[in-house]
Amino acid sequence: MTVIRQLFPAVLFLCTLATAQAQESDTTQDPADTKIFRVYVNLVQVDAVVTDKDGRPVTDLTAKDFIILQDGKPQEITNFSLVRL
Repeated sequence: MTVIRQLFPAVLFLCTLATAQAQESDTTQDPADTKIFRVYVNLVQVDAVVTDKDGRPVTDLTAKDFIILQDGKPQEITNFSLVRL
């Protein structure tokens, strides 16, 4: 659980940053020049790097070790994999 607590601020920061950028781009355009383009997203990829207290990668995590929130509501993790670099 401590890994989740360490990872949560990073995920929250990324979500906040993405929201702020989206709001900034919406407010800088002239409404007369705005074209509407709607996109419905079914999949969002979230990359995470998890390390232990010594900076070594933690490789035995599963999807159950993570919680992804959207607007404060938990979202289902449908795909989860370890990518070794």
